[in-house]
Amino acid sequence: MITSLVAFVVVLGVLIFVHEAGHFVVARLFKVGIRAFSLGFGLRLFGKTVGRTDYRVCAIPLGGYVKMVGENPARQVAPEDRPVSFSHKNVYQRMAIVAAGPLANVLLAVVCLSVLFAVVGVQDRRPVIRHVEKGGPAQKAGLLPNDRIVAIDGRSTESWYDVKKAIEDSRGDVVTLTAGRGGRFKNLPVTPTLRVDRDVIGDEIRYFDADMSPQAPTRPVIRAVTPGSPAERAGLQKGDRVAGINGAPVDNWSQLRKATAAAAGKPLDLTIRRGAGTLRVQVAPVLTVTRNSLGMKTRRYLLGVTAETPAPPREPQLRKKLPPGEAVIKSLGQTWFIIDVTLRGLVKIVSGSLSLDNIGGPVLIAQVVDRQVKEGLDRLVQLVAFISINLAIINLLPIPVLDGGHLVFFTIEALRGRPVSLRAREIAHQAGMFILLMLALFVFYIDLARIFLR
Repeated sequence: MITSLVAFVVVLGVLIFVHEAGHFVVARLFKVGIRAFSLGFGLRLFGKTVGRTDYRVCAIPLGGYVKMVGENPARQVAPEDRPVSFSHKNVYQRMAIVAAGPLANVLLAVVCLSVLFAVVGVQDRRPVIRHVEKGGPAQKAGLLPNDRIVAIDGRSTESWYDVKKAIEDSRGDVVTLTAGRGGRFKNLPVTPTLRVDRDVIGDEIRYFDADMSPQAPTRPVIRAVTPGSPAERAGLQKGDRVAGINGAPVDNWSQLRKATAAAAGKPLDLTIRRGAGTLRVQVAPVLTVTRNSLGMKTRRYLLGVTAETPAPPREPQLRKKLPPGEAVIKSLGQTWFIIDVTLRGLVKIVSGSLSLDNIGGPVLIAQVVDRQVKEGLDRLVQLVAFISINLAIINLLPIPVLDGGHLVFFTIEALRGRPVSLRAREIAHQAGMFILLMLALFVFYIDLARIFLR
């Protein structure tokens, strides 16, 4: 518990520090005077004054700020301070200073992911096939379980990442896999097929797949039945083996999961082997709300059964490290993916097509950090990047008192050639503070309800 709390404070502190450092660096670039650079709010615990700047750490770690000379347009600026006054800089310089905070958070995400992919590496497996789906592209090409993929289109492979990337990048074109089998090697042409699935917020995604996996298939044996579920009402029991679905044979749990999703609530005819006997039951999947590793709600059709524990991989896991250039490209792609999913999620929440319960505050963040700390450094780094990008997006929302609100005022000033009136800004800031307070209370309520009202 203490370790998780420390991790939460450190993660939040780093993100806030980077955000404020973005404002600070660009402000200094334009020769704006800085009165205070604070990590945290409230009582000043300790710090050091260098020149006119007080670098301080305050008691409440959930925030931070940079206090610039002349940042409050309602206050008079002494004549000697006008050359270093924020409000006396041109509108484009002020826009750059304000935008630098969110951009610093996006840059942090890119740097974190680049270092992760190039230096730390991500957990991966050796390029050995453990499962080939019947009727899929891999089986049609002649690939078999226990084949080792040593090259793809003549380029050597060291991990399953290389195999997956080549298939995804093929865009459906033929790729030649060199498979090692019994001391011999075969060049087998594979034509990946287009698959359709759903992402974390329910939107349709398309990708190319060859229907093979480095993970041995999980047997279609029921380990547990959820009380009150369709499976329990249909009479399914622990230890039952699903032998068929709608007359088609079933060999692994993945086939059961795909058939359940494809049914979309329509009844499935299951052939069940129980002991020495066989029976047939009809069960209709029900739309169920679950949470992913980031705490977001996902909707899936489920029967209410749990699979047996998958067999452990035969080969030890390895860490796949990318060349620096490829690591940066991949990190940029991953950053854009997070931005895209977050923006689409916000639009869905505002439109009502995505539940407000997907919103989370400090409590949810602390819970997710706790889980990721336990799962490993690479998961924690990816979470830091995710939160950093979300922090940037939230700060860019057009709400007065947030960076996005300031940018709206500065954009109006640039278009009109004169600033928005002081009175209008005061009213807007008061409204913005009220909106933020209501949002904070609402998010805090959702966090508590998630714990106590489940």
